[in-house]
Amino acid sequence: MAQEKRESNSQSVSAQRRSFSVRTMEIADLAEVYQLGAMNFKADLWPMLYRSWDEYEVTTLFNTDGDYCLVAENDDWTPNSKDQRIVGFVLGTVISKPGSAWSYGYVLWLCSHDDWAREGVAGKLVDKLVEIMVLEDGIRIIMADTDPDNHRAVRFFNKKGFSDTKPHLYLSSNLEHNPHYAPLLKKSRAAAQSAERKKKKKRKVLASRWGASNVDEKKRLKKKKLKKRKKKKKKTGKI
Repeated sequence: MAQEKRESNSQSVSAQRRSFSVRTMEIADLAEVYQLGAMNFKADLWPMLYRSWDEYEVTTLFNTDGDYCLVAENDDWTPNSKDQRIVGFVLGTVISKPGSAWSYGYVLWLCSHDDWAREGVAGKLVDKLVEIMVLEDGIRIIMADTDPDNHRAVRFFNKKGFSDTKPHLYLSSNLEHNPHYAPLLKKSRAAAQSAERKKKKKRKVLASRWGASNVDEKKRLKKKKLKKRKKKKKKTGKI
């Protein structure tokens, strides 16, 4: 009886799972992929991801590694639906080192929509990406990196067999307060301000010249008009 109840609960849970399909990313998906990433890679949570994520990152990888750019699409989405169409994505690349028989797969970006948590989106995306990399490029090693404080991501990759963990330290510096490079920053700003002043001065000179030429042009047209009028009066016999 207890076993039948567990099976019944399991069936009801599986029936409630939403359906999605994993496929290669298309050009029509670029905007939604970027927006989904921007929603998840926030400055207050993951500053390094936030700084690196932009529209050029998406378009560049799409153009250079399109085979390794995959999306998860909501199967129930319709044009008039308010639901999310793209519910996840993974962007990867394959690295082949000269002189080495090994090729390395790299999971660069992985993201799933918050509303689709626990639906298996990220898992299926990574599984499909690894499948493509193995069958098409024969990779033997797959790599991924994440913020060490992103415990959810760490657990996810561990479950996928990413057990060889190598800590990686990210260093940053605000140049405003960096004694080594602050003078360089000031010099750059001064040069930019000087260039802007020169541009304004040049625009002012051009504007004054254009104004003078406009005055000369008006005088020329006025003389031409008077000359034409006199010629017309002469033909009609009027003085």
